[in-house]
Parts: sequence; C-alpha cells; structure tokens
Amino acid sequence: MGATEARIRRSGLWIAAAAVVVLAAAGAVTWQLWPAEEPDVAVPVRVCDNALPGTDVKALLPDKGKRFSQWHSGVFNPEEPYPRKAPGTCKVYGGGEAVRIEHSLYSQDDYTMEDVAREAGAAGTTRITLGEAQGFHKGDTTSLFADCSSEQGKALVEVDVTYRKTSDRAVTQKMASLAADTLRLEARKLWDCEGADRLPDGVPRLG
Repeated sequence: MGATEARIRRSGLWIAAAAVVVLAAAGAVTWQLWPAEEPDVAVPVRVCDNALPGTDVKALLPDKGKRFSQWHSGVFNPEEPYPRKAPGTCKVYGGGEAVRIEHSLYSQDDYTMEDVAREAGAAGTTRITLGEAQGFHKGDTTSLFADCSSEQGKALVEVDVTYRKTSDRAVTQKMASLAADTLRLEARKLWDCEGADRLPDGVPRLG
C-alpha cells in the first residue's frame, strides 16, 4: 500500500469516527429534549367536598396532564354539618380543562317549569329530561331543574354544569349525567324537595 492510499484510508476512518460521534451527540440532545410523559390527572373517587362520584367528572377531563385540583364554596355535601342550607359551587380542574358545578334554589314566583320548557325549545338548544325534571344545554352550560315545592312554598332547584362550548352530543350527555347526579343529591338530601325521591336514577334523555 502506497503512502497516498494509506492517507486516504486514515482519512476515511477519521470521517467515519467523526460521524459516529456526531450521531451520538445528536441522539443525546434529542433524548434530553424529548418531553417526559405527562402525569395522570388522577380524579379521586369522590369530588366536591366528597359529595359527588368522580366518574362523571373523570369522563369530562383528560386522562393526562396537569393533576386534578378542586375548590368549593357554599354547601355541597348535605352530609356535612353546615349551619344552614345554602347554594353551592364546585370547580374542578385537570389536564388543562375545568368544570364548574352549581346548585341553587329560588321561588317559582320568579321562574317556573313552564319557563324551563320554553327555553328548552328555543333554537340552538338541546332539551334534557330526567323523569319530571327538565332542562337544556346551550353553549357551554347544561342546566337541569326540578320542582322543589315544600311546606315553605313553591320553589325550583337548579343545577348548572359549565364545561366548554360544544355541540357534541356525547359531551353534552356527560355534562347532563353530572347535572343529574348533583340534582338528585341536593333535591333529596339538602333542599328536601317534595317528590325528589321520584327523580329516577340513571342518565337523562337528550332531545
């Protein structure tokens, strides 16, 4: 082998070695820049002051991303020794999404089930029924109402679930299921509505 051929061979070996080093370095950089797997959102078994099952909330939040957190105000769990009955609000977070759940009670002098039925039939609104309870979905909110007349007079109990603006029927059904769970709990256990026990179990009907 001549001197020229030896130099060419050594040059080729150096080039190959340099290529290996470059590829190894590039691989190391890529590995360091590759995003770590996002953590589980980890919705607990009970949410909102342990008042509601976490399954309906889990159905709306992503599986991965920022971990679950929540806050509530007012009365949400009727089993807790609150000094008085009061409306309540709960907000849950996870995976970059948020769900707001509210319940309230007010006189039928201001709003009746006939008003609910009229709103449920408006354009761009999806009607929701749960036995004698009625409601509707519009924009980013699902609302469900039940007659809550009692010895104190005629009243309505309302539950609102606000998530995100959607026309996806599957998402609306999940929101309605969460509203129904909340309505049954508060109508039966907190507000003591006459006929609340007639609210059926299971999921509401859309349309």
